[in-house]
Amino acid sequence: MDDWMEEIRKLEKLRDESLISEEEYDRQRSIIMKKRDAANQSVGEGDIGVSAWARLGSSLLEPLLAMVTLGIGWIIWAFTLSGSGQTPGKKLLNQTVMDLDTGKPMKLGRMFWVRYFLGSFVAGFAFTFTLGILIFMPFWDKRNQNIYDKISNSLVISTPKSVL
Repeated sequence: MDDWMEEIRKLEKLRDESLISEEEYDRQRSIIMKKRDAANQSVGEGDIGVSAWARLGSSLLEPLLAMVTLGIGWIIWAFTLSGSGQTPGKKLLNQTVMDLDTGKPMKLGRMFWVRYFLGSFVAGFAFTFTLGILIFMPFWDKRNQNIYDKISNSLVISTPKSVL
């Protein structure tokens, strides 16, 4: 997965430096994305998620955005991101929740029902049972996953701007 992301980053750098036109950028990007889809590259067992600190940043940003937008703005924004595996905070921080079952960004329904609804229920018991120690799980997990990720079989990855 990193190869196609790196190609996109290089392509964006060329575009930003005005070394290629916007049309050429779009054509090349389309080719890269088609090659990625054709190869059916996905998140695998060896991939590692974003750092625990980046996860913490996202966790702090989400309620702040909800508060600033009075909740309704956050909900509308979240619906516009439906199917991208992102919430408003994750979008701003270029993070994507990938479904490890499909290798694609997690859909809105699964993110809500499995990751947040069921995950929050189980995590509430787990956090209480472990006296809150599991809150820091991404700091020691080899893939930087928390209990919500383990329950929903997902991984939060770093996403270059404009890729997803």
